[in-house]
Amino acid sequence: MIKKKGIALLLTACMTLSLAACGGGSATAGTGSVSEDNTSAAESTEEAATATEESKPITIQFWNGWTGSDAQVLIELVEKFNKENKWGITIEMDSTSDFRDKITPAMAADKVPALILGSCSEKYLYEGEIRNLDNIWSDTGMKEDDFMGSYLDSLKTEDGLYGIPFQISNYVVYWNKDLFEKAGLDPETPPTSYEQWTEYAEKITDADNHIYGSGLSYTNYGAVACLMQMFGGEQITKENDKWTAHFKDNQGYKDFIKWFNYQFDAGYNPVEGDIVSMFIAGQIGMYVDGPWVLADVHKYDMNYGVTTLIETPEGGKQAPANTQCFFVTQDCTDEEALAAERFISWWHYGNGDIDVKDTAVYAWSDRIGYPTYFIPVAECDEYKNNADMNAITINDPEYCMDSIAPGEFRYWSEVLTGPVIDLINNLTFYKDKDSSELLDKCQEAADAIINEKYGYE
Repeated sequence: MIKKKGIALLLTACMTLSLAACGGGSATAGTGSVSEDNTSAAESTEEAATATEESKPITIQFWNGWTGSDAQVLIELVEKFNKENKWGITIEMDSTSDFRDKITPAMAADKVPALILGSCSEKYLYEGEIRNLDNIWSDTGMKEDDFMGSYLDSLKTEDGLYGIPFQISNYVVYWNKDLFEKAGLDPETPPTSYEQWTEYAEKITDADNHIYGSGLSYTNYGAVACLMQMFGGEQITKENDKWTAHFKDNQGYKDFIKWFNYQFDAGYNPVEGDIVSMFIAGQIGMYVDGPWVLADVHKYDMNYGVTTLIETPEGGKQAPANTQCFFVTQDCTDEEALAAERFISWWHYGNGDIDVKDTAVYAWSDRIGYPTYFIPVAECDEYKNNADMNAITINDPEYCMDSIAPGEFRYWSEVLTGPVIDLINNLTFYKDKDSSELLDKCQEAADAIINEKYGYE
């Protein structure tokens, strides 16, 4: 079991998820709840269990911070589970924007739900509060090989597995095909380099009519951090068994700062903060955000394209993502924990007798737009024929799918909410001068965190 830490660390989780590369949930605030009255007993046999057991009716709590259209889909899927699962399990779900305010005192008082949703980085923030899931495969018959290794690895610590993937939150490039065509560009071909991004942005921009080629934002920290990684690689890596920051003398990061600032200086990028609304309104040619925007572009019937972030020679094969996941809490009973595991199993396999396209994990990608981590979904024809999903799914194991640092780096949130955000907040001050000073300061701050936390000399 992970060693217990102070519950005060959880207070940083609010900022962690909101700033994470590819944050979870929807931009629309809202509240949802599910409570299905289902008390019928069921007989079931676990394929991988050592003995047949009778499943007694049980009700468990499931809390999360998913809101808006995402929450509505989640409610529907939980209701479906309550009606059809073979174990007599009832899920009472609380899906609310107040999740962070509720879970921290609940954990402190040992009054937690059996199941919660969170981010891969929170496996350390929730130390002592979540269960090791190494046995979920034998408990349920789920197959570890059905999960893409990079995403499953992000949920492991030196003590084992502590979460199961639920959603891959990454950043992608959207482009407005109508604006491309109007500017004389091929509407079916997005930019393949950041130099080309600038060229396209110039052609698209028509400031007099409030049309801009580039859609970036200084305040979209997750997107900016991911773009910086595309230019210069991960900010933190482990070398010779020691964690090392890579801000100082990083030419890729210097190139990023110059490129990013130039979009604003040249007038290709608006200074307004609500870039997503401008993109949906047809005022932005190219825009970086998460898959959650797909629901809006479909709703407003936009003529758009979507693709992965642009790679660079300096950055290498980067596909930064934040793995949102199921956590089973430590203080629930063993019976509640098994029920939570069975819900996770149902999410991926149903009752074991349905086609993959009828599973909840498939519905989450198909209806909302998140790329999958589940190999049976990625390999099914329906998913392959979904142009959006096909365009933004990366399952090549040679790609780095970590955001900022590898999943086993304990102090991801401290580096993000400290040095990285300080760097982003100061980008505008380095428009006309060498960014080495800014990167040096970030290096010093990151080194201080690493040295203190890991006891390096």
